[in-house]
This record gives sequence, structure tokens and C-alpha cells, in this order.
Amino acid sequence: MVFINIKEDEVGIVYKRFGRPLPAGRRVALNGESGLQAEVLTPGRHLSLPNVEIRIAKAIVIASDEVGLVDAKDGASLPPGENFGKVVECKDFQDARVFIHNGGQKGKQRAILTNGTYYINTELFSVEIVNVIRIREDEVGLVEARDGKPLPPGQAFAKFVECNNFQNAQAFWDNGGQSGKQMAILTANTYQINTNIFKVKNVKCIRIAEDQVGLVRATFGKPLPPNRTFGKVVECNNFQDAQAFINSGGESGKQLAFLTPSTYQINTDLFEIKIDSVTKVPQGEIGLVVANDGATRPEDRNLGKVVECQNFEDAEAFIKNGGESGKQLAVLPARTYQINTDLFTVITSANATQYNVNPEELKVYTVAKDKIGIVTTLEGKTLPEGVIAGDTIKGHDNFQKPQKFIEAGGYKGLQEEFLQEGSWILNPWFVCVEQVPLIEILAEQVGVIISYVGKDNESENDDRLSKEGEKGVQRKPLLPSKYPINRRIQSVHVVPTNEIILEWSKAEGKDADNYDKILEPLQLRSKDGFVFQLQLTQTICIAAKDAPQMILKVGTQAIDPLSLEYSNALDNITDKKSVKSPAIRNLVGRVLAPLVNSYFQNAAQYFEALDFFSKRSAIQKHAADFIKKALNDYGVQSIQTLITDIDLPDELEELLRERQILKQQAENYKRQELTEQARQSLIKQQEENKAQIKIVEAQSNLEVATLNAKAKLEESKADAQIQQEKDELELKRMRAESDMKTEDEKIESGIRMEEFRQRVQVLSPAIYAQLESEGKWAEAYANSQIKLPEVFIGASSGGGNTSGGGGIVEASAMQMAFLEILRDSLKSKRQNEQINMSREYEILPPSEND
Repeated sequence: MVFINIKEDEVGIVYKRFGRPLPAGRRVALNGESGLQAEVLTPGRHLSLPNVEIRIAKAIVIASDEVGLVDAKDGASLPPGENFGKVVECKDFQDARVFIHNGGQKGKQRAILTNGTYYINTELFSVEIVNVIRIREDEVGLVEARDGKPLPPGQAFAKFVECNNFQNAQAFWDNGGQSGKQMAILTANTYQINTNIFKVKNVKCIRIAEDQVGLVRATFGKPLPPNRTFGKVVECNNFQDAQAFINSGGESGKQLAFLTPSTYQINTDLFEIKIDSVTKVPQGEIGLVVANDGATRPEDRNLGKVVECQNFEDAEAFIKNGGESGKQLAVLPARTYQINTDLFTVITSANATQYNVNPEELKVYTVAKDKIGIVTTLEGKTLPEGVIAGDTIKGHDNFQKPQKFIEAGGYKGLQEEFLQEGSWILNPWFVCVEQVPLIEILAEQVGVIISYVGKDNESENDDRLSKEGEKGVQRKPLLPSKYPINRRIQSVHVVPTNEIILEWSKAEGKDADNYDKILEPLQLRSKDGFVFQLQLTQTICIAAKDAPQMILKVGTQAIDPLSLEYSNALDNITDKKSVKSPAIRNLVGRVLAPLVNSYFQNAAQYFEALDFFSKRSAIQKHAADFIKKALNDYGVQSIQTLITDIDLPDELEELLRERQILKQQAENYKRQELTEQARQSLIKQQEENKAQIKIVEAQSNLEVATLNAKAKLEESKADAQIQQEKDELELKRMRAESDMKTEDEKIESGIRMEEFRQRVQVLSPAIYAQLESEGKWAEAYANSQIKLPEVFIGASSGGGNTSGGGGIVEASAMQMAFLEILRDSLKSKRQNEQINMSREYEILPPSEND
């Protein structure tokens, strides 16, 4: 007997040499027929029969990262329309008999071999080993099926069926899986997939960075309605659930929904993703928006209405809330926005020129200091006929909320309301702004407002001045300050309040812009037929409260309220005080000049020419009264009226000169007479003055003598008073000397007593008595040898002049000094004698204890 050994990694393929032939169409023997046998020999020791040929083949080994794709060379025929054999129980193709008995089909199989070792009849089943499908973290797998039911007409992607992520091909078939591109995708993982049936393409996940948005276009879905360009928003997990997109009625084409920064696992065969930058509106700027889809605007509007859509970041809300296509009323303030740029075109300074927009218009509008912005709106109701500006509308926040303006009935065109100093977020498609300076009324000026808007003036007053809010000349003037005035609807006429001097004189020398440039000397014809010229000066003044009345009466130059030429001319002049008021020109040209000319023409008819010289003052006063009253009706004060010159005809001038000469001669004679009288009077006055001088001198001498006598008397009294005071002083001095002498004697006596006491103590009473008896004291005085100045001697002897008490005082002083010296000398003498005695008797001074 012969045995054959099959190793662990081998399989034995059995061929039978003799036996019944195989049935027609059968390749593998199931019931002992000759030829290739279905069963195989697994690893081990097997008996080798003579009628059997055993061929050794390698077992099928599938690694962990592999799968085996099986192709059966025998089995039932595939039904029409099927390309892969169904899965039957056959121990993973290791039991060929069971495969055939269970209806296994010829051809490529749906079932696959996963990790393991398989003892397969390789003559019946061929196995192709391929790698498993790996989807990395940043990838998705797009699947296309080569098996399944055909797609219905108009369907581009196969629906999702439960098939364990395409790892169960039979479940895919059984559950109605459809051939072609699949909606379902494979996410990050490892998949054991039959790649003969399912073709998997690895693609990158969609990654949207922080500064990006993802714009989506669906290649499949319900057709869009004819009136829409973008697919509606449906719940589909940000396009990551394609089946949900289809089931929810997702529409093909560009989508309203878009992808915000994140990472997405999206079937990019179904959804095309275009990555675009976020929308950035720089600081200090705005963004204009054009909607590429939405409701149709009414014909009377050029801009789409404002709807709630989170600044165009919520495209679905824009469509649902009735957002309209085209240019939008709403603008985007400075910020970064996540906007569907397929639906909304945002115009910023970066791309403005591409859309024929001036980049300067996209800046936040700033009204400069001391200026206002006059506004003209481009949207709103049409202004009624005859109305030049729209009424003030509340609630639109200085035209920054245009929808509020329109809903509140705002009119298109020039607006009464204006912008104050500041920065404003304005849509240049909605408003145009023109900046003009504030109206400045300087000192010695007043401003009169003429309003071209407001209610009609229904005042019954004679002055017909208007109140605030009415058309016409405003009653309340503007005092010196700065005012924000909308010059398109109100004109301000500056009227000087200082005095104005007007001259009816020759034009030479007058400035071209003078108020009196047109005033020439008056040509008058007198009662006696003479023609002459009269020059006049008129001073006028307009009070602040009267300026509106003056403007009302005399008017101003014609100014179109929609033109700023006059106002701009004023703004460009540095010295605004030099600007001449049109109203004053009107007053001079239309009122004052005709008034004055008419008055003097009429007056001249009642006077002869020479009367204007002789009665000039009366004529001037009467003219001043007349002009004052006439100007008062115009709100003008007449300060002064002066006739400055009268130019008569030559013949009257000659006559007047002759009269003047005669008058002058008479005056000269009279003056000479007066001069002579004055001379005589002067001489008389001079003589009187001389006599008067002598009288004054005599009186002066008498007064001097009297004063001298009085002075001597007063001097004698003063001397007596002085002498009395001296005597009193001398008496006081002598008393003081006597008191001092008595006091000195007391002191001297005390000294002597003290000396005596000391001597007695030093020498003892017996010795002291002996000395005394021997006459030592007399010797001491004799030996004192005191020398005194001669002046002392003289003073003490009473010599010299003692008149006036001076000698007495001096002698007393000398005596006092002498006594002091004598006392000191005696005292010194005694001390010396005491010392000598002590030495003589060798006696020491007494101690402190003696």
C-alpha cells in the first residue's frame, strides 16, 4: 500500500482515472464520476489508490490585510442580469460538493475569503488575493457598484442599503442595492470588500479652514423650480448624509447651505465643494451686497428690502423671509462674515472697481467738524408736486436703517433732515450726502432764515413773518454763533447790525462792492428853475429783531433753494464780514435810493436854489424826519441824514460869492471896530492893573509887618516859657542833687563804719585805739595826695558865667564828680593802709571761719 502525505499548507487535488463520465456541462465529479473530484485531501496521511491521481497544491492563505476574491469554474449558471454568484453555504468554498448542491453559481462570487488558511479545490475555485480597503482619517471612500439593480431613469446615484459598509455583497444585492455610483461612503477604517463588485476611490475629506467657507453644488437631486437658482436647505448633516439629502427633497444645483470651518466626510461625486474665502469688511468701511437669488423686486424700487438673515450669513432665512434679488438696502459693517458667496456678491474696497463702484463710497461716512451732511435719498415714495424735500422721519437712526425709513413713509429725494458731525454707516446706493459748513453768524451780524419747506404761513399779522415749521421768512433771527442749517431747504441771509454809512457822491474812489456804489449826487431843479447837485450822507442801522422784517419787505437776490452757489461762495471767503448782504443792496437800490431822490426832487420844487444854502439846516432836518419815518416801516433805523455838499450853477455861485465877499467885508469892518475897542479896553485895563499892583504891594507890606510883630510877641512868649521850663528843670536837678548827696553821705558813713568794724576785727580794739590816739588817720588824709583837675577847682570856687542857670548846673556836676573821686581815693587809701598794716603786724586776712 502506498500512502501520500499532505502538509499543513497543502491540499490534495484528486483526479479519478476511470469511472462514469461527467454529466454534460459538469466539470467536477460529485458522485464518483471520472475526472476532477469535488473533494480535496486536507493535510495528513492518505492512502494512494491505483485509479486515483493526487496533485499537490498550495492551500489558500489570506493575511490579515488581505481578502480573497473567488471565481467558480463550475456551478449553476448566473441568471440573466446577474454578474456574480450568490453566496451559498460551502465552508468558505472548502466544500465544493456542498457549493454545487446548494446552488452555487459559476463565475465570480460575491462571497470573499477573509484572514485565514483555506483548503480549497483550486481547480474549481480560483482565488485572487487583494489588499483590504483602508480609509485614512483624512479620507473618505467613494464607492461604485458593478453589481446590483440598474438605476431608474433620471437617478444618478444608487440609494443606500444595509450591507455592512459594502462588506456584505450578498446583503447589498438582497436589500436592493443598485449598480453605479453609491450615495453611501466609507469613512476612516479598514474594510474587507469584494473589489470585483465594489470599486472604491479614496478622496480627501473636505477641510474648511477658519478663514474659508465651502460652497456646495449638488450634482443630483430634485430639479430646481423655474423661479429659483439655489437648492433649498435640507437636513443632511452638512451634506455628509447623502441619502438624507435625497430623502428630504434636496435639490440639484448650487445650495443655499454652505460649509463653515471644520472637516467634513462628504461624497464629492454627489456634492461638489468650492472653497472660498470668508468675507472681510475692513475697519472704517462697509460692504455692499447683491443677492443672486430671491423674490422679484417691485418695479418702483431699485434695492432689495431688508430681511432678518443675520447679516446675510443665513441664506435660508434670507429666502424664507422674502429677501429680494439684486442690490440690497442693508450693508455690512466692519467684521468678518461667513457668507454664501454664490448667493451673495459682497462688494468691498478690495473688489469695488470690478463692480464699477468707487472705493471711497465704501468708507464709513464721516461728517467733519463744523459741518453737516445734506442728504438725498434714492429710495422711497415720490415727493408730491411742489414739495422740494421729504419730511423728517423718525426711527431710521440717521439713515442707517433704510428699511425703517421706507416703511415709515420716507420720500425719495432731498431730505429736510441732515447728518450732524460724526461717523455714519450709510448705503451709497440709498443716500447721497453733501457736506457743507455750519452757518456762522459773526459779531455785529444777524442771520435771517427763509424756509422753503413747511406749512403755509397762515399768520394774520401785518408783518407776515413765519414761525418755526412754516414756509417763508422766519420771525426768529440767528444771533452770532454757529448753526447747522440745511441750505437746500433754508437760505440764511446775513444782515449787518452795525451802522452803515451811504454817500450820494461821485462814484470815483468807491469800491466796486460798496453798498453806495450806485448812489450818485442828486440832480435837483429848484423853484426858480435852476438845476444843481446835492450830495448826501445817510447813516442807517438794522436791529437784530428788525432784520427779518427788513428781509421780508425788501427781499433778497433770487436764490434757487436747490443751489448752493451763494452759500459756497460765502464759505470760500476768509473775511466773511467783507461779504455784502444782498438784502442791504436791495434796501439801498430798491427803497432808499428812490425814496431819497423822490423826497428831494419834491422838496426842490418849493425852494429857490439859494434857499438850500440859507435854509439848509431846516431842509436837512425835515428830510431826516421823513427818511426816518419811511425807513422805520422797513425795520430800518435812520441814524443820521446829512447834506454834505450843494453844487449850484455857475451864475448862482458867482452871486453867492459876491454876497459872501460883501458879508465878509462887513464882518471885517465890524471886526476892526471891535479890535480898536478891544485895544482901548486893554490899555485901560493895563493902567488899572498897575494901580492894583501897588495896592496889592501896600497891603502885602502891612500884612508882613503885622505878621512880624505877631511873630516877635510869640517868640517872647516862647522864650519865657522856655526859661520857666529851664528853671523848673534846675529846681528838680538841685533837689535830686541834694537827695543824692544825702544818700552818698549815708553810704560814706556806712563805709566808714564798715571800715572801722573791720579794723577793730583785724587789729583788735586795743591796737586800733592806739593807732587812733597816735593820729594816724590825720596822717593818712594828709598823705592821700589827691590831685584834682583845675576845672573842678574853678567850678567849685564859683567862678565863670552862670547866667541862665548853666553855671550852677555845671558847678554842681563838678562837685558831684569831685566827691565821687574823693570817696574812691579815700577808699583806696584805706585799703592800701590796711594791707600795709597787715604786713607790718604780719597779720593774715581773716579766713572764712573767722
